[in-house]
Amino acid sequence: MRVDGDLNDAIWKRAVILGALTATEPVEGASPARSTEVRLAYDADFLYLAWICFDEPENVRARQMDRDANIQYDDVVQFWVDPFDDARSGFWFQVSAGGSRGDALLSDSGTSFNKNWDGIWYGRTRLTRDGWQAEVALPFKTLAFRPDARRWGFNLTRKRVVTGEESRWASPRVAYRFFDLTVGGFLVGMEGMQQGRGIDVVPYVKANTGRDNSGSGTDDFSTQGDIGLDVAWRPTPEANLRLTFNTDFAETEVDDRPINLSRFPLFFPEKRDFFLEDAGLFEFGAPSRRGRGRSLVPFFSRTIGRDDEGEAVPILAGAKFTGRLDDWSVGVLDTYVDSYSTDEVDVDEQNLSVARVSRNLGGENSVGAIVTSGSPDSELDASTQGVDFRVGSSQAFGPGHRGSLWGYFLNTTTEGAGGDGNASGLEARVNDATWSHTATARVIDEEFNPELGFVRRVGVEDYSWNTNYTYRAPEGAWLRTYEAGVSTTLTLDRIEREDAWTVPVKWMELEFDSEHEIELQTERLYERIQSPFSLDDLEVQTGEYHMTRHSFDYSTNNRRRWRTELGYEWGDFFDGDLARFSVSPVFVPSKHFLFDIEYQDVVIEIDDQRFHRTVYESNVDFTFTPEISWQNKIQYDTTSKDLGWQSRLHWIVEPGQDLFLVGLMGWNKEDHRGSFRTTTQDFTLKLTYTLRF
Repeated sequence: MRVDGDLNDAIWKRAVILGALTATEPVEGASPARSTEVRLAYDADFLYLAWICFDEPENVRARQMDRDANIQYDDVVQFWVDPFDDARSGFWFQVSAGGSRGDALLSDSGTSFNKNWDGIWYGRTRLTRDGWQAEVALPFKTLAFRPDARRWGFNLTRKRVVTGEESRWASPRVAYRFFDLTVGGFLVGMEGMQQGRGIDVVPYVKANTGRDNSGSGTDDFSTQGDIGLDVAWRPTPEANLRLTFNTDFAETEVDDRPINLSRFPLFFPEKRDFFLEDAGLFEFGAPSRRGRGRSLVPFFSRTIGRDDEGEAVPILAGAKFTGRLDDWSVGVLDTYVDSYSTDEVDVDEQNLSVARVSRNLGGENSVGAIVTSGSPDSELDASTQGVDFRVGSSQAFGPGHRGSLWGYFLNTTTEGAGGDGNASGLEARVNDATWSHTATARVIDEEFNPELGFVRRVGVEDYSWNTNYTYRAPEGAWLRTYEAGVSTTLTLDRIEREDAWTVPVKWMELEFDSEHEIELQTERLYERIQSPFSLDDLEVQTGEYHMTRHSFDYSTNNRRRWRTELGYEWGDFFDGDLARFSVSPVFVPSKHFLFDIEYQDVVIEIDDQRFHRTVYESNVDFTFTPEISWQNKIQYDTTSKDLGWQSRLHWIVEPGQDLFLVGLMGWNKEDHRGSFRTTTQDFTLKLTYTLRF
């Protein structure tokens, strides 16, 4: 068939038609205001899906067309498949009314969501007088599965922006997240699917020109070319071996510039393709705090290919094996990294590796182990080893009431003095549509040092409890939901002296029927500072501090072309005062253009000291077709006084064949009243081409 959004192909007349969807929002269990017809079919090479989304044409929102867009302003359909039917990992896909396509890898039974992964598949949408419709062809070569399996996990959902209505096929309960692989439905009778020889060969060629004026004097432009290769082979449908040579990440999006007011580092997500594929098999422990708040990760792939100052280090070669055998899952990664020198260290070429294995004990229960080897910042022998377990049930206390318990133990060893320590933790969750409760406990030794991982703070014990209540108003009320909650976190140092505690109280989080939202929160904090620390020119002295802070947040709905988020936080900052303001307007006039700007401003005053930092960030994106997009990310902060602009033109010639034109420009000024001086000019043209056998 031809994937063009037109459902007149003969295959759709013979396709299976799914049963009706059921609403989860705004009223759980209700019949959707507008119906959805879903059809499925497959042959040896593809799984085919089609949606007919009935609606009034004037109510269809179709304003996003670029690949992997964060769909907020479009009507959208989503589905996931779990080809191993083990409720542990899967593949997620979405298509919006405007034509945007997105995909992700799901792991940890759907609690981990890796949207940076890009698979090869086909999808198109079309607006009609009856609403809109979508057509998808998913190649079996893109997926990992057992050819003898007759049943796959499966679920799908639809969202209408005009009313905020969400409807789902299987397990349409608010207590269950759509991504929860343990409560989906099933595709049955699957047989005869083919993966070919399971070989993908992906060469790239790259041309680069640029200069760096950040030092003294002016450097001339230098031009160079490069080539590299990725090879992926599935020796069995359940296993994947990927090799990479002269790995390149020129097209990777730059990081945001958050304002960190703590003494401890922030966690930044991985964005490089080689590390993203099957990344879920390497995840360890509880899936909480997946964002910048994560505090302990035994394997953090961003430590590979970066020096101790965060600059890129060439990855000369790498190999990754991931696979499943019955109830076992295995992941092994080994990289060979080039030498580098900084002001602090000189490191020769070296191997950095990790191995992860886990066993499914049935249902949502599993045990696993992890081992890492190597130190990116030295030539010392270093390793991390640990075990973890998970026990859970989506029916723990009856339908719609789920419970889970995670636990882990880790040990690190480092050649020479120091670096030999342990860490352990437990996390328990219980939730339904009204109440959710989470309790955590974590102990980290002072000498704990995961060289290939991330730890925010060592030498502490952390204990926390969170309770959240949600009230759902009846249909037609002016208020849709009301949420309130309280959390407590206690941190002790290893001699069990009180070190810090926080008690955030969420007084209210209101979602109105119009989908505008308001949140009001108060937080009481205590912190004992044992040694002074600085934020730029502001210094916080030793002592014990009791603080109170308040925050107010407001956001408008996604129905209109303009959307805005506002936030304001005020209160104590140790023995001074804090005021933080942020505003994020977004303008989406059509599916061809998006403009947003985020403004953050923080002012802290302690006696006669003053800390003032402002961060500006803007995205200006043009989408000409679903295959051709031009994205621009502009950032500036008043601390570094660096203005950065990343411009990326991406042309998907065919799925698996990509052309990138990437520009990185930087400017700096000595003071706020001065003029900008060019520091960086770098331009890269890169072509990748996937050959499948």
